[in-house]
Amino acid sequence: MKEKFFRASVVLLLAAFVAAFSPSAASAQAKTNADQVRQEIAVTFDDLPLNGPQFELERLREMTSKLLKTFAEHRIPVVGFVNERQLYRAGEIDERVAVLKMWVDAGLELGNHTFSHPSLQRTPVAAFQDEVIRGETVTRMLLTGAGKKLRYFRHPFLQTGPTLEVRATFEGFLKERGYTIAPVTVDNSDWMFNSVYTNAKTRGDRELMKRVGEAYVSYVDAVFDFHERASLALFARPIKHTLLLHANELNADYFGEVAGVLKQRGYSFITLEEALQDEAYAEPDKFAGPSGVSWLYRWDFTRGKKQINWREEPPVPEFVRQIYEDESRSRR
Repeated sequence: MKEKFFRASVVLLLAAFVAAFSPSAASAQAKTNADQVRQEIAVTFDDLPLNGPQFELERLREMTSKLLKTFAEHRIPVVGFVNERQLYRAGEIDERVAVLKMWVDAGLELGNHTFSHPSLQRTPVAAFQDEVIRGETVTRMLLTGAGKKLRYFRHPFLQTGPTLEVRATFEGFLKERGYTIAPVTVDNSDWMFNSVYTNAKTRGDRELMKRVGEAYVSYVDAVFDFHERASLALFARPIKHTLLLHANELNADYFGEVAGVLKQRGYSFITLEEALQDEAYAEPDKFAGPSGVSWLYRWDFTRGKKQINWREEPPVPEFVRQIYEDESRSRR
């Protein structure tokens, strides 16, 4: 009798152990932990006024209005990073500047993302510095009109330079012009989802739009599972995260649900300035090279401890990747 009781107890303990460490249970546990610990995040959007497949001006206005409405509903103090080259379209310059001004009129801040989004990996430093200066013109004018200063810079592709020497030279230039680099601790491939989503919207394929949008929200949830574990591995505490997304139709239609996921995970929304006060951002960063990687990766790389298994980073669903690659090949 005692032997049977012992065996039954062992079976129950093993079952509980397996359940506790299953992927679904780990996700649920992460959400439970998030509810118990205050978490904060700064939200940033790149490639203003439009990331991904291009479309007509009225559609751009509608997309921007949707995004700004969602920010207001969730009280999110977004910083949007601008590529001013997108403003210079024949016959549309004034209208496109007006779309960009919508962000400032909504009380949001703009940052510099260079003029035409080149790679510092492949662009000589002097030419890249010219890109920064050319990318200031309209952005600075709009901010000045709202009583604000242009103070943040975001590297295209998150590529900070091919060598540490190039990094130091360019970062010195940014400091002289009064810029603070905008880091990223939570990155994702929303741009890939968006390409498939926007093309489906152009064709009127609502079934695919819904499938891609729902997959995107689930993917973001998994991405936060991973990055929360990564920050705990590095700092043994939650840090004030900085999230990178893109100004596109996917986020115009689904960022409200993404914001809901973040709130469910225990996040409150803070400014980028507030996020950068976290001591984590003073962590040494000695990363250089072709990869555009998050600051969590850079800190892990610099420590040399490999505290994070980056192979566990959630992949884009195969159906999204396959459609994206097929559509990319068809445009060549």
